[in-house]
Amino acid sequence: MNPFSLVDQVQLVLLRRLSAVLALVDGMLSVDWGERLLDRLAQRWQGQIAKVDAALAQLEVERHHLHLQAEAMAIQTAAIHLGARMLARKELLFDPADPQDERILDASIELLVKDKLAAIETGETATGQYVYHLEPEWAAIRSRLVDATDRATPELAAWLQEGIQFIDESFLHET
Repeated sequence: MNPFSLVDQVQLVLLRRLSAVLALVDGMLSVDWGERLLDRLAQRWQGQIAKVDAALAQLEVERHHLHLQAEAMAIQTAAIHLGARMLARKELLFDPADPQDERILDASIELLVKDKLAAIETGETATGQYVYHLEPEWAAIRSRLVDATDRATPELAAWLQEGIQFIDESFLHET
């Protein structure tokens, strides 16, 4: 697959022909007009490439920042959901036979367990079924949210602060 568009290919052909004509003129007249012209064009193109590279670098920084914000929002949402469930049921047990439990468990593993923000254990019930016990690492979750708050917009920071307060009051007993 050719990385150049048709317009780019035409411009390259024209540039090669212009270069050949200018080299011929420079040689016949013993001047370096073509070389100077091509040098100025190359410098202009290099300047444009540098601007595009800077813009791409800035976009990458913004993409990374947005990814961190989205991750913090997901962690906060999971923490509040799991925290409320834990307060209501006194523990976080999940039955994979229940489709809703399975979805919550899968999301919790993907978001929290893989990032060492929660631990999971498997247990067997009296009927031979397996259940999963999720144990959030509330201090680690809180720390992640505090870090995200420091980099967040004021609105997002205020929302994340609510999650931090919920964790403090419900599980870490801090005020």
